[in-house]
Amino acid sequence: MVRHLSIALLAIASVLAGCTGSKSYAKKGEKLDVAGLYAEAAGMFEEAARRSTKNVEAKIGLKKNGQLLLNDKLSAFFKSMAMGTAKGDAVNAYLDAKAYQDRIGRLGVVLEIPDHYKVDFERVKDEYLVELYNEGQALMAKEDYKAAEQVFARIARLEPNYKDASSLQSIAYLEPLYRSGKADLAAGAFRKAYAALDQVVKRDAGYKDAAALRQECVTKGQYTIAVLPFSSAIKRADISARLQGNAITALTEARDPFLKVVDRENLERILEEQRLGLSGVVDEQTAVRVGNLMGAQAVLIGTVTDYREEAGNLRQSTRNGFEAYRVEMVNKETGEKYLETRYRPARYTEFYQENKVFLSVNYRLVSMETGEVLVSKTLDKQADDHMYYANYDGNREALLPALNGAVDPNDRARRELRTLLNAPRTIKSTATMGSELVRTASSQLASTIQAELNSRLP
Repeated sequence: MVRHLSIALLAIASVLAGCTGSKSYAKKGEKLDVAGLYAEAAGMFEEAARRSTKNVEAKIGLKKNGQLLLNDKLSAFFKSMAMGTAKGDAVNAYLDAKAYQDRIGRLGVVLEIPDHYKVDFERVKDEYLVELYNEGQALMAKEDYKAAEQVFARIARLEPNYKDASSLQSIAYLEPLYRSGKADLAAGAFRKAYAALDQVVKRDAGYKDAAALRQECVTKGQYTIAVLPFSSAIKRADISARLQGNAITALTEARDPFLKVVDRENLERILEEQRLGLSGVVDEQTAVRVGNLMGAQAVLIGTVTDYREEAGNLRQSTRNGFEAYRVEMVNKETGEKYLETRYRPARYTEFYQENKVFLSVNYRLVSMETGEVLVSKTLDKQADDHMYYANYDGNREALLPALNGAVDPNDRARRELRTLLNAPRTIKSTATMGSELVRTASSQLASTIQAELNSRLP
């Protein structure tokens, strides 16, 4: 109840503060109005109306002074139009006046633009659009596509369906990307070419032969990698198999168009033919031989050198504390009853357990073309989880910690005990953490391999 009342009072205070600010701005506006400074007065009245839409004085002042300010903006439009040399300036002046009218209108104050101004604007806008269109075409002819795109974008803002301006704007945007992609493709910079052509295809799938060129980039620049079975220096052969499987999945899910992972079925068939399915591949020479059979440009091999699961024992210890309770007492002088807080000794139990998993794997990426070891790294990973909580069979809310045989007065000690009493009483199993660790290691391994290949592919 108290909380809701506080929120209500806060809301009322905010409203009153807004109203007070509105009145203050309105008074400043009135003084500026008397002084004949209608532009400044209009600004004050606008702020007052924005702060409180119920401020009638602010709206009246804004109606008068805002109209005067709008008239100035319309005069600027008329002068620019009358000069006839800078139609863009005239258009911008009118749009500025219209934007001001719309902004004030959102505050509930209507300002007027005479119809003859609207007619003049449409006429000068049409003339300006012709100028812009001709300018854009001239820039296209000079192949200044960046400047042309800006011109056609301006036309689109003024008149979205004007002639073929929208189409020309797209061409002005796409053509430089298309040409850049085509040039990079010819130069053998396949990844760079793909990036440019991909932007073209995403904007317009049918633009010239961009889609075909993008595919040509992939065909010529794609790098095929085979992830061979990992060997194991420990008894847990399942860990090495899971690492290989997760590495294949992580590399496949990278969605890099230039990275191709050898199909699992084809991989297993060739490994079976070479009788390497269970033993794994531990040396570069064997890896190169198998990789060549698969048509891969590089092979990934690895060895699990360590994997340990350490499940901790649940440890417990008994602690001393006090439980608070209240006793009804009677004041001997007045006869009035009151409650007195007392403390009785109590014992509670703390529990602690920690589980750990360790994984170490060495992996190498070997080039089929040169036999060079492109990547050679060792991953050392560790995962751990623990639970630490307290249990008390009595009234947990009344339990307090002890210090030197008395109630501990320290607030921090009391908060820590309360945290322990409410702490989670679950812990991840070593099997669960092991699975997570294998996935994490595989993802990190795949990211390293992908980054290495990206740096080697132009």
